[in-house]
Amino acid sequence: MGDQQPVSTGERAGVELARALEEAARGLVERGADEDVEHTLQLIVRGAIHTIPHVEQAGVSLVERGGIVTARAPSNDVVRELDELQTQLGEGPCLDSIWYEQRTVIEDITQVRARWPRWAVEAERRGIGSLMAFQLFTDKGSAGALNLYASETGVFDEATTDTGSLFATQAALVLHGARRVHGMAGALASRDVIGQAKGILIERMGVGPERAFAILVESSQQTNIKLVDVATWLVGEAQKPGRRGGHGR
Repeated sequence: MGDQQPVSTGERAGVELARALEEAARGLVERGADEDVEHTLQLIVRGAIHTIPHVEQAGVSLVERGGIVTARAPSNDVVRELDELQTQLGEGPCLDSIWYEQRTVIEDITQVRARWPRWAVEAERRGIGSLMAFQLFTDKGSAGALNLYASETGVFDEATTDTGSLFATQAALVLHGARRVHGMAGALASRDVIGQAKGILIERMGVGPERAFAILVESSQQTNIKLVDVATWLVGEAQKPGRRGGHGR
């Protein structure tokens, strides 16, 4: 047998990274659809702090509908404030990573006062010395950014940055899976409530399934209310005590 090679810091980080993401994937399967995205975000943040060297605090910024960036799963109030400030001020590392760069690494926060004049001052005031932000990329484009913070300056070297980049790549895959599960669960729930509403109309109005669905669509268009919301309202009304088809006498 040959001599065993010592395990490098990067390899150890890779093992810890794999374990953290395995936990996130396992949690995604085990938890309900209503909790999966938020729970996954929390696991990603916790895993980043535990596996990426020198990272003390972390958070995720997600691109929501309309291109609005929201702060999610911050590890503490300082991270929440800094991540929210970036959206409010329109400047900061997570926005640059989301829209322009795959990674943003700042070794000394005092050196970026000209780049982000308002946000950098707030970050300094809250004790941030250095930071990294990595784009969470999916097949549909940028989904957000993973934001990593340290109180000391100059702690994020090339090896640490590579580990952070690897973590962000794998985290984006896990997050994409969580969002798909959540979306599928929502679609199934919508289909179920629309089916219930159709059944109510078939019973009350003596129409067929196709006509019942057409009535729901027409109501949605006339009121400018989403089809699933119209169906939800109708089912709720039918279930009120005293209503035919409800639970009353």
